[in-house]
Amino acid sequence: MAKQSFDSRYTLEQLEEQHRSLKQQVATLERRATLTPSEQRDALDLKKRKLATKDAISALRNRPRMN
Repeated sequence: MAKQSFDSRYTLEQLEEQHRSLKQQVATLERRATLTPSEQRDALDLKKRKLATKDAISALRNRPRMN
């Protein structure tokens, strides 16, 4: 059972790192004065992925723990 808990934490840590990376990428794009249509699509895709990652983090944190 401890292995399941470790795996969940490891996955949570990976998701948190991915979320931080996506947040940085979005911030980098948003610092620009103007974005090309391609960059606008990229920014939107990054925001969607960031939100999906945040949802996955919340789901893991709210999942009942097995003892």
